[in-house]
Amino acid sequence: MAMRKGDIEVFLSENVFMGLILSSVEVYKKECFGLLLGYRTSQKYIVEHAVPYQSAKRGHKWIEMRSDKWKVIQEVLENFPKLDMIGDFHSHTMYRDVKADISLSEDDIIHTYPDELQIVIAVNENRRSMVWTSNPDHTISGTINGFHFKLAAYYFPTEETDTLKKESGPPRLARIVCPFVLE
Repeated sequence: MAMRKGDIEVFLSENVFMGLILSSVEVYKKECFGLLLGYRTSQKYIVEHAVPYQSAKRGHKWIEMRSDKWKVIQEVLENFPKLDMIGDFHSHTMYRDVKADISLSEDDIIHTYPDELQIVIAVNENRRSMVWTSNPDHTISGTINGFHFKLAAYYFPTEETDTLKKESGPPRLARIVCPFVLE
């Protein structure tokens, strides 16, 4: 799928990519959650760090963060002025024979704000090996160690005068660019 005017790209370094994959397999069968730190230009999100949120309560289809820990993280991040919190990431996992997908749930949409990036990692068990590839829908996918991963990056398009999600339309998929994935 060709880039259209107004489409956004998300650049993931190999270290960020590895952090996303390791975070999702560490708690596999439950959801992972973490923060995306970096910066944004008018056409790109540059993700410099993917930091897993360790003290969360986790379930197969949910995650609950402790507000006291969230406050501490926000306060510490203020000491790193070159990096912004540009969004978050979480996983969806296979349950029994139901495959995980990259679709945003209603809760995911409610908890995403305009200009924030949300990366979803679908993790499924897989016996076949597949090379990593960029897909026509702007996602990336491939296998590592018996797991099939598909990553999608969502954002809400905003206009300068547009601050409400319902005015900005549904979330869109940004094109993921990652050096780990050869195009």
